[in-house]
Amino acid sequence: MEPFNLDKYRRLIEENRKRLEKAYDFEEADRVPIIIDVGGPYYAKIFGYTLAEYYNNLGVMLEVQIKGIKWRLRWLKDDLAHIGVQLDIGSIAEGIVFNCDIVMPDERNPWQSPWIVPRIKRLEDIDELEVPDPYSHKGIKEYYRRLERFRKLVKDNYGNLPVGGRLQIHPPVSAAGSLMGPRRLYTWIYKYPNEMHKLFRKLEETFIALQEFYYDITGAEPGSLGLPDDHAGYLSRKLYEKFALPYNLRLYELFGKRYRALHMDSHMDHITDILVNVYRLNFADVGVENDIRIISRDLKGKIVFKGNANWRVLLSNSYEKIEMEIEKCIYYAAPGGGYIFDNGGETYTGVPPEKLKYEVEYAKKVGKYPIRKENFKHLDRILKY
Repeated sequence: MEPFNLDKYRRLIEENRKRLEKAYDFEEADRVPIIIDVGGPYYAKIFGYTLAEYYNNLGVMLEVQIKGIKWRLRWLKDDLAHIGVQLDIGSIAEGIVFNCDIVMPDERNPWQSPWIVPRIKRLEDIDELEVPDPYSHKGIKEYYRRLERFRKLVKDNYGNLPVGGRLQIHPPVSAAGSLMGPRRLYTWIYKYPNEMHKLFRKLEETFIALQEFYYDITGAEPGSLGLPDDHAGYLSRKLYEKFALPYNLRLYELFGKRYRALHMDSHMDHITDILVNVYRLNFADVGVENDIRIISRDLKGKIVFKGNANWRVLLSNSYEKIEMEIEKCIYYAAPGGGYIFDNGGETYTGVPPEKLKYEVEYAKKVGKYPIRKENFKHLDRILKY
């Protein structure tokens, strides 16, 4: 296993943590904090492992994540403040919980991301979908057995390094998108609203059952809840209020008494008042499709948010485009604190590491507090955005 001495990095991690705490208190530190959302698949690519090796071998998964932590602390130098690893299954939780066919990367397709074969194709499939009992469900039990094997592997090699990995589905709208595919999801919301509410209620019951099961087997207490709900952002406001809001709000009220977070790679700029006044979020992860001017205007001082930088510019050969994307986010979002710079959504496998490093370095340069107009090379063009 890759050796890892956490003590070497404690001072740096503490500096990063204090910078982030300032943002969470809506205060300005020395500069805008930067947390780049890179994960195991990205690390696997840059360290020479395939996704087949990463997802199918716990030893490789752990090795890759440890290397990734050191890579960020030593080379990328963003503001990583939490050190830990997790059992990574990709986006297939719904497939495990509802016994879908799951396609995993293998020797023939080593770079294929894990994906679910949709199982809801007829209205009758909604009736046949059963809310699982986590205590007797074969797939759920096997997942937690695998998690325990991973925990043991971590403990044997790295002591008490934190390990994450609870099994949970997405909130109802996005979980339905996994089980039936996006096209069918949006079409059936219009054509069969009553049947879709029936499906969403089953998915809500399942979410609750899985969450309570996790608390029971770990002894953890409810109080903090983050929801990843990309599919819901493509609904109009009217449809969002009808099909997403009631379910998400009940989940927040049940499990998020102290802290609430929302991740949406899709639009949230048309529901900002819901995020502030109804969900009462503490934190929002903002996707690339949002207008940063609206997000900053409506969330500033109320909800800490990160993201929105368009990772696609990192695939171009234009450093000017990268600079403009960074400047746009920092100019509108950073003043006054409460903003953490990041790409919108996950930074995907294939983004050149050297471009990512340039992004971090330039964000540090432009994002020094207090934010000054003279630090922006492309301000005239940004103001025309």
